[in-house]
Amino acid sequence: ACSPEAKHRPLSQSLLLPLQLGFMEATLTASECQVGEQKDLLLSLRATVEKQSSALQELRATVEELKRENRERPKVAFSASLSETKGPFNTDITLVYKHVFTNIGNAYSPVTGIFKAPVSGIYYFRFTAFGMTSKHRRVSLYKGGQRMVTVTDHSTPHDGEDSGSNGVTLQLVEGEEVYTRLKAEHQVYDDAAHHTTFTGFLISA
Repeated sequence: ACSPEAKHRPLSQSLLLPLQLGFMEATLTASECQVGEQKDLLLSLRATVEKQSSALQELRATVEELKRENRERPKVAFSASLSETKGPFNTDITLVYKHVFTNIGNAYSPVTGIFKAPVSGIYYFRFTAFGMTSKHRRVSLYKGGQRMVTVTDHSTPHDGEDSGSNGVTLQLVEGEEVYTRLKAEHQVYDDAAHHTTFTGFLISA
């Protein structure tokens, strides 16, 4: 004789099989959904990487263009000192700064004291006038024949040692000249300490 458990076993298995199949189908469907979501995420990440790669290429191209422009941009800068006392004279003179610290582009002449713009552009100039005697000081910076800015100091018996400085930004065309001039009957002092100087450089062309 069969036990009650044996009689009900086929029926229990027949009921369990559809449940197992249903669970497996649900699991498969869930897995397919996860695969689909992961595929969408992968596509999104791939699109993001492609955008970033394109942006990086554009950035590299921009950097290379800036490097090229910087290489091609003219380099102009000079700085020089008078190195000796000048004046007083009975007429205005152009100051010649013979001790050259820097002369990138060779636009400044230590023979004439004149800076000649090698390219059109915006330049900055600065000059300093030092005095150590009772003589007055008056030095002006000229663009061509036009006076632009001036340094003036009137010495007294009790105050002979003074330094003055001035600067200006100028727009020059190629070939224009910039220089400083000492006024007649005035004096500027300089020695190995380089008190009296003339400086200029190109800002943009």
